Amino acid sequence: MGKNKWYFETENSTKQAGSTNTNQSRSKKSSYLPSTFVWESPENMPLPKLMRLVWLRLRRSWVALRFQANRWSFGIFKRKTLIQLCILAGTGFLLLGPDGESGLLTRGNSTATNWARETTLDVGSVEEIPRKTRPARSKKNDAAPVSANELFREQSMDYIERFNKIAMGEMQQYGIPASISLAQGLIESRAGTSKLAVSNNNHFGMKCFSKNCKKGHCSNFTDDTHKDFFRKFPSPWESWRAHSQLLASGRYAKLKRHGRDYRAWAYGLKSVGYATDRTYAEKLIGIIERYDLHKYDR
Repeated sequence: MGKNKWYFETENSTKQAGSTNTNQSRSKKSSYLPSTFVWESPENMPLPKLMRLVWLRLRRSWVALRFQANRWSFGIFKRKTLIQLCILAGTGFLLLGPDGESGLLTRGNSTATNWARETTLDVGSVEEIPRKTRPARSKKNDAAPVSANELFREQSMDYIERFNKIAMGEMQQYGIPASISLAQGLIESRAGTSKLAVSNNNHFGMKCFSKNCKKGHCSNFTDDTHKDFFRKFPSPWESWRAHSQLLASGRYAKLKRHGRDYRAWAYGLKSVGYATDRTYAEKLIGIIERYDLHKYDR
């Protein structure tokens, strides 16, 4: 009996001691767990322990912040993701270059394109060397009528002063408005300064259509074609008389129904084909109104 009692007491004493130590170690470990809530007031808590709790709180907040940031940014701020983005950016910089044209990839494409241009067999794609051509000579038409803006005012006034009495005399005899005759003389002879007016005394651009004309009757001037012949007159007055006779006969005779309406006469002369200039009527009206030539029609 004594021996059995000794074994029993020994076992109980051993279990009690072990159980006491286990509880103490568990309580000691549990006090250091991060999730343990310490119910002690900060005043009674030791400073090292208080600093540890503050550090744990900050660490928890940082972890929560990183979690929310990765959640809403789809994990772009993760370390691995940032490294991958940096690698992709560096690769794109090397392949494309800073300006998108000087990288390894684009440089290779441009070289291949240039090689293809140099070795192409397509004749149409080869740039043709421009040939030197002589500039076309501008042919001056001395017989063409001019507008009011191309006449000098002093020359025009001298011409009007010189021929206004002749124009009024022709109007009385043939019924052609003096303003029309003066305007035609101004634009056809360029106020008496054209080559045709100086050399041929032809102030109205009157052509020669005769096939058997005498020597000195006409001369060649370039107008509509290079074979146009214009009449020669001994004096300017004879040119005016031939002009009056021309407008008083033939297809121009019907224009007399317009009386002294210079606008109707201007458009009438254009319609029956006195001149090939499309703005011939406007030029006549512009000259008449600029220099008040209609006052000689009264």
